[in-house]
Amino acid sequence: MSHYDLLLQKLDAFIRKYYANQLMRGGLIFLACVLLYLLLITVGEYFFFFSIQVKWTLLGFFFSVGLLALIVWVLIPFFKMKQLGKIISHEQAAVIVGNFFPEVKDKLLNVLQLKHQTGNASESEELVAASIDQRAAKISILPFGSAIDLGKNKKYLPLLGLPLLIALGVFLIAPKIFTEGGYRLSQPSVFFAKPAPFTFKLINKNLNVIEGQAFTLIAAVAGDKLPERLFVVLGSEQVEMQASGKNKFTYTFPKVTQDITFRLTAADYYSEAYQLKVFHKPEIQSMRMTLNYPAYTGKKSETLQGLSDVSVPVGTTLAWQLETKHTDEIQVIAGNVNQLLAQNGQRFSSAIRFMSAMPYLLILKNKQQGRVDTLQYQVQTIEDQYPQVSINVNKDTTLAQQILITGTAGDDYEVRQTLFVYQILNAENKILSTKSVPLKSGGQVVAFSHYFDIGTLKLAPGYQVNYFVEAWDNDCVNGSKSSKSTVMSWKAPNLTQLDKSMAENAEKMNASMSSSAAQSEQLKEELQNMQKEMLESGESSWERTQKMQSVLDKNLQLKTNLENLKKRFEEQQKQSEAKNFSEDIKEKQASIKEQIDNLKDKQLEEQIKKLQELLQKKDQRDALNQFQQMEQNNKLFKMDMERMQELMKKLEMQMNMEALAQKLDELSKREGALQKETEAGEKANDALKKEQEKIKDALDKALQNELKEITKQNEQLEQPQKLDKAQEQGKEAGEEMDKSSQQLQQNDKSKAKQSQQNAKNKLAEMSKSLMDMAGGMDMEQLDIDIKATRQLLTNLIRFSFDQENLMKLVRTTSINSPSYLLLTKEQNRLKNNTKMIKDSLYTLSKRIFKIAATVNKETSDLDQNIARTLDAFEQRNIGEILPRQQYAMTAANNLALLLNELLSNLMQSQQGGASGSGGQSKPKKGKGQGQGQGSGSGMMKDIITGQQQMGQGMQQMKQGQQPGGQQGQGQSGQGQSGQGQNGQGQGQNGQQNGGSQGTAEQIARLAQQQAMLRKQMQELIDVLNSKGMGGKVTNEIRAIQAALDKQETDLVFRRNIDELIQRNKEILTRMLEAEKAIQEQEEDNKRSAEAGKDAPRPMPAELSDYLKRQQQLFEQYRTTVPVLKPFYQKMAEEYLRKVQGK
Repeated sequence: MSHYDLLLQKLDAFIRKYYANQLMRGGLIFLACVLLYLLLITVGEYFFFFSIQVKWTLLGFFFSVGLLALIVWVLIPFFKMKQLGKIISHEQAAVIVGNFFPEVKDKLLNVLQLKHQTGNASESEELVAASIDQRAAKISILPFGSAIDLGKNKKYLPLLGLPLLIALGVFLIAPKIFTEGGYRLSQPSVFFAKPAPFTFKLINKNLNVIEGQAFTLIAAVAGDKLPERLFVVLGSEQVEMQASGKNKFTYTFPKVTQDITFRLTAADYYSEAYQLKVFHKPEIQSMRMTLNYPAYTGKKSETLQGLSDVSVPVGTTLAWQLETKHTDEIQVIAGNVNQLLAQNGQRFSSAIRFMSAMPYLLILKNKQQGRVDTLQYQVQTIEDQYPQVSINVNKDTTLAQQILITGTAGDDYEVRQTLFVYQILNAENKILSTKSVPLKSGGQVVAFSHYFDIGTLKLAPGYQVNYFVEAWDNDCVNGSKSSKSTVMSWKAPNLTQLDKSMAENAEKMNASMSSSAAQSEQLKEELQNMQKEMLESGESSWERTQKMQSVLDKNLQLKTNLENLKKRFEEQQKQSEAKNFSEDIKEKQASIKEQIDNLKDKQLEEQIKKLQELLQKKDQRDALNQFQQMEQNNKLFKMDMERMQELMKKLEMQMNMEALAQKLDELSKREGALQKETEAGEKANDALKKEQEKIKDALDKALQNELKEITKQNEQLEQPQKLDKAQEQGKEAGEEMDKSSQQLQQNDKSKAKQSQQNAKNKLAEMSKSLMDMAGGMDMEQLDIDIKATRQLLTNLIRFSFDQENLMKLVRTTSINSPSYLLLTKEQNRLKNNTKMIKDSLYTLSKRIFKIAATVNKETSDLDQNIARTLDAFEQRNIGEILPRQQYAMTAANNLALLLNELLSNLMQSQQGGASGSGGQSKPKKGKGQGQGQGSGSGMMKDIITGQQQMGQGMQQMKQGQQPGGQQGQGQSGQGQSGQGQNGQGQGQNGQQNGGSQGTAEQIARLAQQQAMLRKQMQELIDVLNSKGMGGKVTNEIRAIQAALDKQETDLVFRRNIDELIQRNKEILTRMLEAEKAIQEQEEDNKRSAEAGKDAPRPMPAELSDYLKRQQQLFEQYRTTVPVLKPFYQKMAEEYLRKVQGK
């Protein structure tokens, strides 16, 4: 260890002694001061009885100042002596030591400073270190500690000794000063009164008061010396008490709310401290009442601040949450419920479910007073109301079987379920079945609608259907309740009523068709006028638009009439199901219905669509062309309506004839039974006679009513049938019955039996005659139809050849040649011939059911194309003349094919005799006729076969051969039999010429076949649409049809044969794909046929419009149902029902 290090150690020891000296001095002073202060306040308390405030002040001063002195005088020197905290440095210590030792002076400080500078003088570092060590050696021998004289602290001992001596003296002389004074100081919060020469006495038994009440204090004084006045000390305030009697005083504390500490004083003497204790009443600080409504009400829980009377739905749970003071227990009593509220400190809670109206009590208690307060409130319960149902019934104006039920169902909370219920009852009003259909539900007010088609139920005569709407609420407390609307009913008519209803329905259909035909005639006149005005005058666009709008409106009205007609006809179909009519009648009904659909959905829809497009385009040239087409369409429409009207009349008469024939069969059976009874001889003659008279009366009634009505209907036909035979047979049957009655009266049973047999036979013959006439098997009429058909067929074939020859001449004649006018004259002659053909065909189509639609379509095409041919002749437009002549010839050939097939069928019917099958009205199915009622896939197969034969024909034409072979088969490529003169004539022509690209005759023949196939494609589309098989399949077929149309056009204009053959192959490929798609869809339809057999009819337009208006009106008034109080809720529901009922 160097001398320098030894020097530093001695300096550290000096520093510790320096702070030890301060600690000794400070400790003596601190103890002296503390002892002296305690001595003074103890003596002062003993003699002066300090107040509480003074004692707290003295003690506070003692602890605060004493703590400060302890820190400064004792703790700080002690920590520094332990070298904790900031202490004096070696340099400062060196200065103190230098001042104490004169020989040292600044030497010690210089050594320290020189040592600090050695790091900056590296060149003479060793020399400086030696110098420092030499100096340190000289200084370190000095006793640095002698610079601190601890003995000087003795002078502070008297400061400590003096208080000790005084305290010891006081303790020896008067120890009570320390014991009593110290005791009172140790309780600074307690006031110690100075002993008085009298005593204070409280008269009150206890110092308890109920919170908020006044308390009267009664005090008295006793002793030798008594004060005249007595005071109550309340804090720093003294209040004089009232004297009441000898040495008694009183004072009233008003409305005491908290404990009060007080003293009595008189003559500067004080009593001990007393406390007036307050007994607190149970007190509710805050109250919350939660109304937990039943879940089915849909209402959210509601919290009320405070308690009150409430009105709530049955099943509501009331939950109380109470914040209290000074409450130990709360009891609730409601009806049979008596329970304590759950407690958590001063918080209480409980809940009770109220099922009926009742009061409830809340009883508050605490340990100090027991039962103190009682709160009573009333709970009113609202019973769940029954749902209310209001309905409006709207029926279709035609038959009143299609019903739209609209209305509202309302409940005070929610309509859980709404059902449309209908019951079927038999003629004895016994319920056979009950079914229900879910309607819209959910919400307080529900607007519902339901379409009900009674026709799908197929009720037997006399049966009844009752229907109503039933609504159920969501009451989960007492169980769901229901209400139902007024029960409505519809009763199927009995047979008598059914006959009457069918007759009325037929009369209305007849009137509707007459009206539609008249409207169509008016439309035709309007269209003619519009064309004339557009050509002759320059009327404004606005005027033309108004007239077009008028035409459109009338077309829409026509469509509405047809829809009503269709509904009435469908009803007739359903009504006829109750009777055992023949299949022939059912087929005719289906055919008429299909024709109505075709008129409505095809002809009228297309015309309406075109009119709407014209209104938007406003193109005068296009409008003129369209008006010409519409004029022709209206003409065709009128013809269809008149034809259907005639067919419906015949159908109605046929149904009446079959019904009468069935009745006659029944009478014949009764007559046969009567004959057997007469022959047996077991019954008396009077009884047999009465039975005979009953049968005779029934026959007379049938002849007078049914047969008379049939006769009347027959007279209204354009070509009435002969009913003389049936009338004569009926008359003879009646005469035989009269004979039988007379013979029974004369007891001649043998002759009576023979007369009965004759009557039976006559009735059977009359029945058979009526059935034959009903089925169209009247031989005389059949012969007339055969002759008419043969003549028409001959005329059509002659026209076709004449038109074909004229086409040849047109191709070789110049438009400037004088012969051109002769060609025009020849075309006019052919036009006149077609007019006679057309009129005859129209008359024939009214008698023969199945050919009507095709005849009208083809005759219309024939008439239109010849008219345009003549226009082209006038304009000398050869390019337009030839296609139009070809189209006219195609229409004529189509009609010839149809009549040829019809002729074959009629002749077969004639050969087969009267079979009752209605052969005249059911020609055999073949290409272009009858397949519309078959399967789509079967029709497609036939078309594919025909198209394949078309391809073969084009190949033969390319090779220079006659298409269809060398035998002149004409249309035999399509599988037609019995082509007659048409086939032979065309075959002979077909052999005359040939060539690589085909002769004109060959091309015309192929174009004719292609047109026939295109027409069959259209029939296929109609069949598929009628069976609900539209969509992708029909779109593909339409695309194929367009390709066929292009193929036909290219044939007429003699396009390249190779292109035609290639396109034909592509068409065949697409046809095969379409056939596969049709087969798949037919299989799907077959599987679902039973499920959809009784599907309801579409909703009538008037009912659909009414429903839309109701929904719009209802939505205007009702958005989201607000949560309302019961009174206002009921008003809102009633208002919505009124709105719905408008």
